[in-house]
Amino acid sequence: MQKRTVLHLLLGLSVLPVALAVASARVAAADDGLTVASTYTYTVDPDTNLVHVLADMRFTNVLPDTTSGNIISRAYFKSFSLPLLDDAINTVATQNSHRLTLTPTPIDDSALFFQLRINFAANLYYRETAHVLVTYDLTGQPPRTEKAPTRVNAAYVAFDAYGIADSGRLTVRIVVPSAYTVDKLGSDVVQTEENGNTIYTAAAIERPNDFDIFVSARNDSALESSNITTAGHEFVLRSWPGDADWKAFSAQQISVGVPILNELIGQPWPITGSIDVREAFTPYLYGYAGWFNPIERKLEMGEDLDAQVMLHELSHAWFNTAMFNARWINEGLAQEYSGLANEKLGLAAVSPKEVVAGDAGAVKLNEWGDPALATVANETETYGYNASWFVLKHIVDAVGVDKMREIFAAARDKTISYVGNGPAETYDTSADWRRLLDLADQVGAPETIDDLFRTYVLTPSELEQMTARSTARADYSNLTSDSLHWAPPLAIRKAMARWSFPEAESMITNARAVLEKRDELVRSIKPLGIAIPPSLQAAYESAEVDLNDVRVRVFDQAGAAKELANATAAQEAHRGLFNSVGLMGTHVTADLADATTAFEKGDTATTRTKIGAVLAAVNASHDVGRNRILLAALALLGLIVLAVVITRRVRRRRQAAASVP
Repeated sequence: MQKRTVLHLLLGLSVLPVALAVASARVAAADDGLTVASTYTYTVDPDTNLVHVLADMRFTNVLPDTTSGNIISRAYFKSFSLPLLDDAINTVATQNSHRLTLTPTPIDDSALFFQLRINFAANLYYRETAHVLVTYDLTGQPPRTEKAPTRVNAAYVAFDAYGIADSGRLTVRIVVPSAYTVDKLGSDVVQTEENGNTIYTAAAIERPNDFDIFVSARNDSALESSNITTAGHEFVLRSWPGDADWKAFSAQQISVGVPILNELIGQPWPITGSIDVREAFTPYLYGYAGWFNPIERKLEMGEDLDAQVMLHELSHAWFNTAMFNARWINEGLAQEYSGLANEKLGLAAVSPKEVVAGDAGAVKLNEWGDPALATVANETETYGYNASWFVLKHIVDAVGVDKMREIFAAARDKTISYVGNGPAETYDTSADWRRLLDLADQVGAPETIDDLFRTYVLTPSELEQMTARSTARADYSNLTSDSLHWAPPLAIRKAMARWSFPEAESMITNARAVLEKRDELVRSIKPLGIAIPPSLQAAYESAEVDLNDVRVRVFDQAGAAKELANATAAQEAHRGLFNSVGLMGTHVTADLADATTAFEKGDTATTRTKIGAVLAAVNASHDVGRNRILLAALALLGLIVLAVVITRRVRRRRQAAASVP
């Protein structure tokens, strides 16, 4: 939705001349002693594209005759005057079926009205009443006529309804065919139905000089339709009958604007189905140039051929509550990106006004809520549109269009604003100002953006959140720097993303305890030339709830590392003769290798089992080796003795054989 700053002037000028003209006519009548009772009927006629007006008026001379000596003075009235809109035609006045003489005269300083002087059929004397019927038609002004918002065509009718009468003696009736929907009436009226028409009646009006109803009625079934397709997306243009310029302008802006917006934002057209684009005066009535409802796929634009307004409304296909739920963010982005698109089209660059302290209607942008369409846009609306654009323009300029595409992609995909080492996880936090600030910081926005938020966006309670955020982000940054490329755990990143800073601070403390144990683990395994199990880092980084399980795993792994180091050292220390002999035939080397492999996989149970086998073998190796050597020595001694015995026996036999003759 875009604010239309000229609407107040248009509506103001459409009302003020009526009041001036009516007042001047009433003052003259009252001073002259002429009372007036009137019923004005305005009938919308779609078949002729006219509004038929009937003023049923009764004038009574209440100025008594005066007597001075023998002379009687009789006061009488020859004519009266009515203010009419300058598009009034077919003016006829009758009194008792006699047509009266009409003389139009201009009203000073009014381009909207003229004065119609009407002569009575005869002089109107004291206590006489003249019943006069005045009829005329309103043709309306062509589209984009700046001097008046009066429009009359088959699809839309707008005009001022007023009347001339004394206090309590004016009735105004407005007859509208049921095919029309009345957008707005300027005063309280009684609504009735009659012969297929809706009749709005204001009776016994106490202050006729100040009374006026701005009638705005639309009949969308009479709009002229045409279809266009751009970038594969269909748009149905529905314009007022005969307004070919609006149709051609809208078709051109949509055809070239949608692809440019798509390129700038970096996101495809997000709406499925055709978009209904209608020419409508309704937004103007509330102070806006147009509005777009992406859910209903309806875009309404005023009659003005304003390129930025059209692009602003089209950009709301992206910039709506599906991306960010803060109105000021979406309106500021829509205004900034419609301006960027206009520059791409070769139009002059536009910028918001500088926001300064004391601006009329100033509010913190987080307090600028949705508009109340019961009233015309006020100073707060004007300020909100300009200030939101001012803030978003600074953000886009600081971050850059390329980085803004990354922000929009993250907002669309609902990915976490604190990213770890891998792809950003999906985390659907509230898509408010905090989300925008976090995403901007993620892509490297300067600290000046925080200052913008503090100055123009945040309430006092939200400023306190910013203080807590600054402390938590500093601690988070230090944790990241001290982590040896380990990303902060997901639980911490989620707490930061949802602005739960006390919770995040507590988990950061726990994370530091885990990292200290991790560092101890690193020191333990460094002499062994082995690495920390990748699963340990993955468990740390992916921890979603708390760090207790990770802490247990790190402590367990650190303990296993010490045991592995001890087992390795024990193996190295036991290299004596007895140990070497005792380890023969064991699987110490293989078991130690298996323990190392299991450790690197994070399997501390297997690591400890293998370490136990290694230590058992190493610790027993001395005794086993000694026993083996002793047994071997005994066996060798036995062999020697046996050899000596055998040798002696052999020698004896040889000697015996030699002694035989």
